[in-house]
Amino acid sequence: MTWLRHISPCVRPIDRGATFRSYTDHAAAPLNWLEPLRVIYDHELVLFTGEDFVTEISGHKFRCPNGSYIVVPPGKWHISYNSGRRAGHRYWTHFDWTYQGQYNDTPVITFHPATPRFDRFRHAPRFVPKPILHGTVPNIRHALEIHERLTVMQLYGSAHEKFVSRALLMELLLEIMDKRDRSPEAYGKPIELADRVRNALENAFWGRPNTPPIQPLLSGLGYSYAHLCRSFRAKFGITPLKFIHTLQVTRAKMLLVDTDLSVSEIGYRNGFNNPAYFTLLFRKMTGLTPSGFRETAGGLS
Repeated sequence: MTWLRHISPCVRPIDRGATFRSYTDHAAAPLNWLEPLRVIYDHELVLFTGEDFVTEISGHKFRCPNGSYIVVPPGKWHISYNSGRRAGHRYWTHFDWTYQGQYNDTPVITFHPATPRFDRFRHAPRFVPKPILHGTVPNIRHALEIHERLTVMQLYGSAHEKFVSRALLMELLLEIMDKRDRSPEAYGKPIELADRVRNALENAFWGRPNTPPIQPLLSGLGYSYAHLCRSFRAKFGITPLKFIHTLQVTRAKMLLVDTDLSVSEIGYRNGFNNPAYFTLLFRKMTGLTPSGFRETAGGLS
């Protein structure tokens, strides 16, 4: 997709005094969940997990199953609903494909039957394809990890971090839409060793409360642990252990804000059986204790 070379995406910033938290966030969608007919004024990337959803845009239905995405454009009447048999989950980000200036008084949503403000739609540049962009996410776990970091930076980051988070949005869009080199075997190329390490770490981290010890986890790759660490650090700049710690602390931040779980329970859910060590590591990486972060970020208490 050569048009992706021209994008320079911008996350919609949080308005001062906004009554809801962010234009980048996530939420459960229970059985019979429905968003009514509406238009939006920028673009909205939505990831779907756990159940089948449907998004109807200008009368056309787009099935959005577990592990899929859709980009809803501005100015199109649309509805979304959970079409499955149990709760699912949605992850969203409002954005522009390129910088289009300040939002000022641009609305977020207009619900039917109100009349939209047609002069405020932030349309895509000409190089962006006109058809609705939707499909399967090649690596949903990796995409969710990127979105999770993007959400944390948008909700709780400094002004500098919010600006830097544009790079995460770029990474997320490319992870989802750039299909080039997605099948290394087709080109006769083996998967890079560092990527194999990353896949093993992510697969072990997601979906389980306790991450197994790293060295035994990576032993099946057929290389010494020292060699795997050198390969991983050469490509990603950190060790496998630091990568796991980053995932653990990032998810802990979200649980501290989004739930009323105790600090020790959040630590346990992220692989720490020792609450004191969890607090020590969290403070080392963030400068705050878990309780201090929860208080500063305004989480549930």
